[in-house]
Amino acid sequence: MEGIEQSELDQIIQGCRQHRRASQHMLFVRFYNYAMTIARRYTGNLETAEEVVSDAFFKVFTKIDMYSGELPFRFWLRRILINSAIDRLRSSLNMPATAELKQWHDAEVDAGIIENMTREQIIALLDLLPPAYRAVFNLFVVDGFSHEEIAHLLAISIGASKSNLSRARQHLRTLLNNEFDFSKKI
Repeated sequence: MEGIEQSELDQIIQGCRQHRRASQHMLFVRFYNYAMTIARRYTGNLETAEEVVSDAFFKVFTKIDMYSGELPFRFWLRRILINSAIDRLRSSLNMPATAELKQWHDAEVDAGIIENMTREQIIALLDLLPPAYRAVFNLFVVDGFSHEEIAHLLAISIGASKSNLSRARQHLRTLLNNEFDFSKKI
């Protein structure tokens, strides 16, 4: 992680294992932006991302003894963040849907359009995906999980994972061609 030496991180983690509030605060501050970046991709909005980050750091602080140090800390944190976001997604999927369903079609995306997009525009575009599609898209395309792993994490079939990924890609193509306003500053 930029801006923090491994020896300093080791001291902070040791302080967290001893339940020192100052160490917990330092860890939270050092990794907050990293955590928000991951949570934001999965949640679709800032408020829910903040809740996921809070949940994840609670898990980090209560399970810090499980961190072995074999992998970099940020990889361990990333896994906790993804699992916290998926837990949030599962709980929201049990709630009745409020969004109107639309018929989507497969459309070709103009060459070079994605290369000209800002990070904020890409996040805004992903926010428009239904939560289940966004989760599978992020897990597969961004975080490199296999369909088997996604099926296990989301408690869906492998076929449903593949289908959700395909539908997410179709949604994104349609949005890129027809509905996304690139002139809008985000």
